[in-house]
Amino acid sequence: MIRYRRSPEALSAEVGEDVVALQAEHGFAFSMEGVTAAVWRQLEEPVALEQILASLQQDYEVSDERCRTEVAALLEQLVAEGLVEEIR
Repeated sequence: MIRYRRSPEALSAEVGEDVVALQAEHGFAFSMEGVTAAVWRQLEEPVALEQILASLQQDYEVSDERCRTEVAALLEQLVAEGLVEEIR
């Protein structure tokens, strides 16, 4: 099972209800709000996609398919940007 966690190189800060993450190696900041910030908070410790989906579906009214599609795309983007890493 693949799990995800924040990259040790990623720095982040809470700004009100939002999160700003910095990937210093690539020199960019990534602003997150709402669901995206909720996913980021869950990535403090290694977590499986299924755990993230279950948590979000408790807090938001969203179909299984839409939740899975959008969270998988978000995780793929965060991995590509070096903010999150996969643990196999």
